[in-house]
Amino acid sequence: MRKTILTILLATAMTAAGQKYVGGDISMLPEYEKYGAQYYDKSGNAITGDMIAYFKEQGWNAMRVRLFVDPSKASETHQREGVRQDLEYVKKLGKRIKDAGLTFLLDFHYSDTWTDPGKHSTPSAWTSSDPDVLAQNVSDYTKDCLQALIDYGATPDFIQTGNEITTGMLWPTGEISKGGDTWNNLGKYLTSAIAACREKCPQAKIVIHTEMHNAWSVTNFYKTLKNYTNDYDVIGLSYYPHFHGTLTTLNGVLNTLETSYPDKKIQIVETAYYRKWYPDDATYPISTFPDWPATETGQLQFTKDFIAFLNQHASINGLYWWAPECNEYGVDPNNPVTSTWCNYSLFDNETGRAMKALYELQSFTGSAVEDPDVTDQYLINARFDTDINGWTNTGGTAQWKQNTWAPLSNYCEFAWTGSAIVNQEVVQSPTLPTGTYKLSVNCASDNGATGILLIAGDQSMKMVGTGNVETATVEFTVTNATPVKLGLKLQNTTATWVNFDNFMLLKETTSGIEAINKPFTMNQHAWYTLNGRKLNRTPQTKGIYINNNQKIIVR
Repeated sequence: MRKTILTILLATAMTAAGQKYVGGDISMLPEYEKYGAQYYDKSGNAITGDMIAYFKEQGWNAMRVRLFVDPSKASETHQREGVRQDLEYVKKLGKRIKDAGLTFLLDFHYSDTWTDPGKHSTPSAWTSSDPDVLAQNVSDYTKDCLQALIDYGATPDFIQTGNEITTGMLWPTGEISKGGDTWNNLGKYLTSAIAACREKCPQAKIVIHTEMHNAWSVTNFYKTLKNYTNDYDVIGLSYYPHFHGTLTTLNGVLNTLETSYPDKKIQIVETAYYRKWYPDDATYPISTFPDWPATETGQLQFTKDFIAFLNQHASINGLYWWAPECNEYGVDPNNPVTSTWCNYSLFDNETGRAMKALYELQSFTGSAVEDPDVTDQYLINARFDTDINGWTNTGGTAQWKQNTWAPLSNYCEFAWTGSAIVNQEVVQSPTLPTGTYKLSVNCASDNGATGILLIAGDQSMKMVGTGNVETATVEFTVTNATPVKLGLKLQNTTATWVNFDNFMLLKETTSGIEAINKPFTMNQHAWYTLNGRKLNRTPQTKGIYINNNQKIIVR
């Protein structure tokens, strides 16, 4: 007989400890969509719906978008890098975000092109060098943009008045490293921008965004800013390990900011980590981060470690991944979306497949559930990153291939070597605990080829080659903890070549509390969703939850 948990709907509602925001800067999403990028989930299934809706399904609740004054005036190089977001562009993307029910963070650049510690050019249309005139330009432009967004149904919830302004904005008049009146000028520009935001979007939170090219410059910036204004709500930071160093360095900055500005929230409005091709010219070489190799696994570990670190700081309530949507798969290689591939995005440019870090980000808000993906726990080298070590090959023709076939990244192949590849296999036999599993692989072979099997113990899935990459899945059950042979097998095959990559092992999780048979004792201090999934912490989003055998409304 199915048992259910007695629930009581409380008369009084509980308010969560504080809203937290997690998502990404998706400023290039419409461009990738326009160019035909193809997106797949981590199992290799095509994502056919709206990408913003997909991100939301993965627990993301906020998105950031940049805005340039006139990006058509940017250099061709910068435009090819991604400087394309004018007001019309941002109105449409902002409305998509709002219509999806997500929080919208608007990032004013106050320039025609990129702004960062090394450049903050004044918009070409703002021709005066008089700081008072420029301050009025800032005010008028900010009001006009916000009114247009409001009218279009894209009212922002957070507003950055400048992007990475550690060294100022509207250079040269606001370049604070030059001394003189430049800090006074910057103060005028910021107070004008903030006043415009307060007038047009009084409910929006104001973000002052800096970065950590020198750790001391961040704390010194906010200390000096107090002389000009304290009318903002959030300290926004960029943190990229290859530019900004270790978490220890970041920890020192955060401790100082939390102590000095207890009334401010802190958000990491830009972060990312490489999953391949770590840059040779990075300020901090890859050897600085031995636990984070430039692989998908290393990117995932960075995400886990970073979120665990951030959740130790009570003031931090926001986390945004930079350019998660960047993905050239499916795009005409002769007409790419950007001039260079983004190798820290959350999709693989060579396969379109989502990276595991995408799914880990939701744990920042405490909404993450147990990950059914147990690939890295039980399979060695499941993605053939650098070789085929960890796999046993009988038959002798399996070999590792590096980026030689576009639909797959690094992969393993059974290759014709002058004799048939009829009977052989590439397998490993991990000991799996009891449970139900699904094993999948991305595989391609010549059209019509037969005799290709994905195997898992005594279960198998027959595949027929199409000439293209297909995903095969086999489900199996382990009743006693025992070694299980997993892998790819050729048996009397007609294939002359077989390429395969990205094995994935998923373990079925409990579908809901009502499916659990008594006797069963819930952790009375833990929180659960209504379908029985345990949360890692107190709920951070609105909804109905179970705690102490009671239904709790979190408003």
